[in-house]
Amino acid sequence: MAKYVVVEEKVETQTERRLRIFIAVLYFIQVLLLPLPLMHGDIEGGIGHRTALNLLFQYNGFNSFAEVMVAVYGAILIVMPIVSFFFFVLDKRSKKKYLVSVITCFLCAIIICFGVKETIAIGGVFTLILEIVILFFTSLGFQATRMRERDALK
Repeated sequence: MAKYVVVEEKVETQTERRLRIFIAVLYFIQVLLLPLPLMHGDIEGGIGHRTALNLLFQYNGFNSFAEVMVAVYGAILIVMPIVSFFFFVLDKRSKKKYLVSVITCFLCAIIICFGVKETIAIGGVFTLILEIVILFFTSLGFQATRMRERDALK
C-alpha cells in the first residue's frame, strides 16, 4: 500500500509578490542606466567619462593589471544587476534572491565609490541611489518571506 503525504507548497503572499516584482523592475531600471556615465576622469589623453561598458571594453586592449581590474569592475557592474533581475523574476519561493540582491548592492556600491579613482558622474549617483532603494526593499521582502515561513510553522 502506498502512503500519500500532503505537502503544503510554499506559495508567496501578495505582499511578497508585489515586492519581488517591484525589485525586479528596479533592477531592470538599473540595467537601463548602464549607458549613463559613472565616472569622470582622464581617458587616453583627454578628460571624458566612463560608463560600465567603457570599463569592460578597453579600446587599446589590456596593457596592465590595473586595466584588467577595471575591466573586471565593469563586468561586475554589468552582469550582477542582470543576474539579480533574473533571480527576482524566476525565483518565487526561496530566499536566495535576497542574498544575491544584497551582494549585488554592496558590490556595485563599493565599485562605484572606491573601485576606480575618479570622480562620480550623474549615472553613478543615480545607480547609488537605486542601490539604496533596492537594499531597503530587499530587506522588506526578506522579512515578508520570513514572516510567511514563521506563520506556516504554527
